[in-house]
Amino acid sequence: MAGSLARGKTTLVLMAGFGGSGKSESGKLWAASTGWALLDKDALTRPFVERLLEVLGGDPDDRDTQFYVENVRPLEYECLMKAIWENLECGNSVVAVAPFIYEVVDARWMSRVSHRCDSMGVRLETFWVESDEGTMHDRLTTRSASRDTWKLANWSTYTNRADFTVKPALEYQLIDNRHSAVLPLAEQVEAAAHRVLSGAA
Repeated sequence: MAGSLARGKTTLVLMAGFGGSGKSESGKLWAASTGWALLDKDALTRPFVERLLEVLGGDPDDRDTQFYVENVRPLEYECLMKAIWENLECGNSVVAVAPFIYEVVDARWMSRVSHRCDSMGVRLETFWVESDEGTMHDRLTTRSASRDTWKLANWSTYTNRADFTVKPALEYQLIDNRHSAVLPLAEQVEAAAHRVLSGAA
């Protein structure tokens, strides 16, 4: 499949969802089956984020406080988006993995990304990886990442303040990654990639 994908229209796939929803796994499956560039925010920015938080006197594992949201998070996404645009300018299709929680629900942000893609002749596809509280808790527990420590230790506080009903503001496709999902994640991602390919060729 990778060979046929390479001949299609340059495409940006935004793989969004809450922590523990399975977006990183979805992105890896997509990139592995297509050969597209995989740009995962955590992989790209985690070392500098942890060091920056330390220098600023914060917790290197902080991903939840207002301090992180206001002072560090914007830099993470700026780095991610720069890497995305440079790859697309080179004609490389990209699978971009990040929560994008504040971004994809903002119609203005989505419109800006869509317009820039249009100006570059790039196709934009947004995917929302759906999960539920129980499934996400299980995944966060299993992956044992230090950045999830606060969430797991304060699960009720986290879930009470998070709005799990949010969805992207503009057109998107859903990937159901709950334990109760009818189809396995790999089958859903493979089917989604085929749909995108058929429209991008």
